[in-house]
Amino acid sequence: MNENTNPEVTNEEAAEATAAAEETAQTVEETVDVAEETAEAVDETMTEAENEASVDEAVSADDTAASENTLEETENPESAETVAVEEQPKKKKGFLQIPVIISICIVVAALLGYFIFTAFFLKEPEGVTWMTEMDGTPYYFEFKNDGVFSAYVGSVEINSTYQKAKTEDGNTLTVGANVGYFYGNAPATYTITGSRILGNQKLSCSYGEEYSFELSQGKREKAPLDLPKDFTPDKDLLGTWVFKYYGYDIFKVTFNDDGSMALEQVQDGVKYNGIYTLEDSTVNFTYYVADNQVTQLDYKVDGDSLTFMGYNFVREGSALAEATPDQQLIAPEG
Repeated sequence: MNENTNPEVTNEEAAEATAAAEETAQTVEETVDVAEETAEAVDETMTEAENEASVDEAVSADDTAASENTLEETENPESAETVAVEEQPKKKKGFLQIPVIISICIVVAALLGYFIFTAFFLKEPEGVTWMTEMDGTPYYFEFKNDGVFSAYVGSVEINSTYQKAKTEDGNTLTVGANVGYFYGNAPATYTITGSRILGNQKLSCSYGEEYSFELSQGKREKAPLDLPKDFTPDKDLLGTWVFKYYGYDIFKVTFNDDGSMALEQVQDGVKYNGIYTLEDSTVNFTYYVADNQVTQLDYKVDGDSLTFMGYNFVREGSALAEATPDQQLIAPEG
């Protein structure tokens, strides 16, 4: 036996040696586990690095391809435009296009139908200026949609009413005044021929078998009246004046500062449009029928009262007009 070996080892020392050996073995196992986890982390890091490298290579390849394409587009712009056009998405036709097209077609068809109807089938006196001549003087007639009948002779305007009716003898027109060839308040049978669009319509009227006349579609020409030059108005005379009798407007006269004037017989519907000049206390009134007609009329202004044509007029809308609904007839001097 070796003399350096201690033969007397106690049980406690043996137990302590065994525990120390177990702790050492456990520490070794933990160290091995840590080493394995470290190795796995290293492997994962390597894998991520490889993936990033692959991505970088792919991006670099794409950039290279894009650069090459840009270079090709620069060298061949037409090809680039073609590719751009081909790559644009095709626009889908909107569903609303069909209703819009149908609506446009309906509107066009309606307008075309109205044009055809107006051109060839509309046979009514309204909406047309009718004309004729009497003793070389042009007469113009208009039947308006509101029932007003107007006649124009030179600068004279005549307004009345009219009515249409259908009878066994045909369509009739009844005018409320004796104007031109028309008899007042007597029905005239009428027919219309021609095309309104072409401007060649004819209005044929008849008061029985003994009397008939024909009007042609035309255009009204205004009377050749020129405003006076270097005209100086009487400021006290300017405005509209009215003569009333039993609450009715009988005469109305308007003087404008440009030398134009209108004298109206209200109850008869006759209006004389013309021009005027002043000479002392006289109004020289000129209107036109077949030629110029000049009438000299004395006047005198006193505030809102006007003595004119032998009548006492008052200014329209004035307090005197409200307070004096009827004006007495003033006997002409001399």
